[in-house]
Amino acid sequence: MTSFLLRSAVRNNAFWCDAVCKAQGTPGEFTSTLWFHRQGTPPFYPDIITLTETDGETSEAIAAVINTEKRNWAVKDSYAALDLAPLGFTMLFEAEWIGMWKPVPAPFSLTWQRMKSAADLARWVAEWAKANGSTTQTIFTQPLLNDPEITFLLGFEHGRPVGGGILNHHAGVVGHSNVFAEGQHGETIRRGLVARAAELYPGEPLVGYERGGDLDEALRAGFEFLGPLRVWLREV
Repeated sequence: MTSFLLRSAVRNNAFWCDAVCKAQGTPGEFTSTLWFHRQGTPPFYPDIITLTETDGETSEAIAAVINTEKRNWAVKDSYAALDLAPLGFTMLFEAEWIGMWKPVPAPFSLTWQRMKSAADLARWVAEWAKANGSTTQTIFTQPLLNDPEITFLLGFEHGRPVGGGILNHHAGVVGHSNVFAEGQHGETIRRGLVARAAELYPGEPLVGYERGGDLDEALRAGFEFLGPLRVWLREV
């Protein structure tokens, strides 16, 4: 049986992807089975996110969406429940949803700053790009800073930024994403984000998804497995 926390993590992620697109002036669309975006999303973001586990119904809904425009499509198969190869997709990667029911406030070993201005956001993006590779296309825009349920954070050591991430409060949980860190600060940044989430959104579970070394790091920080996901890509 699908857990409440897993369903909430999926819904939270869809709301976050929609918020990123909405901040650029082009929100996506929600149905009972999907979130999708007709015009194409920013780099690193899917065009379609599945919201249910039902294979046949969801696959039919995906087919109907991708037939509206001939272009590349990326699908986040939120429950790792679909075989999209018949629709021309190849699997790009697998990952794991993670969750923590009760994040606990803790002393910070770093100094944390919430991004509030356009200049703050530009600094955050510059630090994030160092870890993730620069892109010529804008992903994060200032309207995101105006949403009280979205928090961009930078962690500083001796006045120098060493990592950060984003928290978003939707669907009764707090999603943490876009976690980045310099050098050996990965686990410190992760634990700091957990503590900040507990402080900013007390009593709310924390969710996200990771893979590889980032997943190992998250598990050491106290997260638990919620379930697998897959990302599929169809190129034209």
